[in-house]
Amino acid sequence: MSVEVTYLETKRYYRIEQRPVAVFLALCTAIGAVALRLAYLQTAGADAVSVSSDEKSVSVHTSRGCIYDHNLVPLVNAEHRNVAAQILTNDTRSDLSDAASAANGGVCITEETDSPLRESLFCKSIRTVRRYADRQLCTHVIGYVDRAGRGVCGIEHSFDKVLQEAGGTVYVKYTANGRGQAIPGCGLRVVSENYDSAAGVVLTVDAKAQQIVEDALAASSIRRGAAVVLETDTGAVLAVASVPAYDVYNLSASLQDESLPFLNRALSCYPVGSVFKPFIAAAAMEHGNACPADYICGGQTEAGGLRFRCYRSTAHGALDLQTALARSCNCYFIALGQAVGAQAVAETCAAFGFGQAIPLTSDLTAAAGVLPDASDLKSPAALANLCFGQGELLATPLHLAAAYAALANGGVYRAPYITKALVDENKNEYAVYKNETARRVAGRAVCEAINEGLRLNMTEGTGKNGASVLFAAAGKTATAQTGRYGADGKEQLCTWFCGFFPYEGPKYTVVVFNEDGAAASEDCAPVFKAISEGVFLALGT
Repeated sequence: MSVEVTYLETKRYYRIEQRPVAVFLALCTAIGAVALRLAYLQTAGADAVSVSSDEKSVSVHTSRGCIYDHNLVPLVNAEHRNVAAQILTNDTRSDLSDAASAANGGVCITEETDSPLRESLFCKSIRTVRRYADRQLCTHVIGYVDRAGRGVCGIEHSFDKVLQEAGGTVYVKYTANGRGQAIPGCGLRVVSENYDSAAGVVLTVDAKAQQIVEDALAASSIRRGAAVVLETDTGAVLAVASVPAYDVYNLSASLQDESLPFLNRALSCYPVGSVFKPFIAAAAMEHGNACPADYICGGQTEAGGLRFRCYRSTAHGALDLQTALARSCNCYFIALGQAVGAQAVAETCAAFGFGQAIPLTSDLTAAAGVLPDASDLKSPAALANLCFGQGELLATPLHLAAAYAALANGGVYRAPYITKALVDENKNEYAVYKNETARRVAGRAVCEAINEGLRLNMTEGTGKNGASVLFAAAGKTATAQTGRYGADGKEQLCTWFCGFFPYEGPKYTVVVFNEDGAAASEDCAPVFKAISEGVFLALGT
């Protein structure tokens, strides 16, 4: 006797020879299981010819921990894009990509086109994060990652381990046949493993202030320069920008750019010029020397056998400290420095942070610059040069911001800082950074006398173009010689504006720097005004 078992779905036939009953039943059970599996595969698709299957996955995208401003506004991972996952078979055609990797089991992962994707068993639309924006804020501070997703510089490098551990992956999972190819009828599943986690690093930066600073620099004539905004009483960096910025999506082009976009000019050293004069006044008063109230400027003076002039040899006439600051008289401050001596000048200026590196993170440090010590200032000419910010003196925009914040604070210096906290996936802080660097470097009365001169400079002196009708401010300009000459034979000049506002109860300190300036009153002062007014309106007092 023979038994013929027919499975109509597969059109396949099996003949079972007469055997003992136990064997017969066992064979029937096995054949039935195979038949059911074949029927399942037939409904799954014509290309599913194997009787074995397995679940496989394809990585769609990996994420990295977030970097926030101090209000938990994301500075990265803020933009998104849709990615399409599609199973390619003989019966389906992708208009999303002209190629699918065989290694992915016939699953194509590609960025969606402008046409909307119709989701089905064959297609899934997946929302992924984009690490950087096309116009990325805080480029030099944030840094970038390499192709392996490791931090190369900036916060990305300093907190690489934290940001990697906060990362995750989004996958598509599919059922594969014996050849490892996706079975269309089984569909795609999107699975997230800690993808786009909220954990990460919180900076002191304020996104609104940062945008204001970058917009003000972009609208100005400054092509190579920097700007810094500090919260005066804490030292927190609210904004820091260097121009030009590099393009994180086209690093090779930035490497070829002669303007050196990878250079963070906010943390690099330059000749300082007249914005240094307030600290000569502080040195004199802190060491018991009264600032002359009846000094007569004839436009030039002599020190160490060399002749030093005021700008354009202008004779300023009778001056006190405030009018000397307002008119930026070189001769007044040379006389002041000579009266107090090199040792007092060097000690006081060091107390204000000059000549010392300012570490923000392990990968972000303001270079120490150069502050000549007393032994370097034995020559009267060397001391005279230092008294109006020239000679060997070099400092960064961040140094000037911290020093001017100390003046605004009534003589209390706080080193700038930029890291606020680390947060977990619920945005709860689990590590908080505190700035405990406060130290008194000058008396309140000393700073008040200097600040009166800086205020006068904004109303009657070289800083008038930086003044606002919204509030009173105090500040100082500088045009520093560099000793470098361009192809046209003209000396390259560094121009500055350093100030703070509102004058009564200063909350913000701002420094603007131009590496290739002309006159600080024309190129830096208007930027100070734009930044200070923007911050005042956006953040208030």
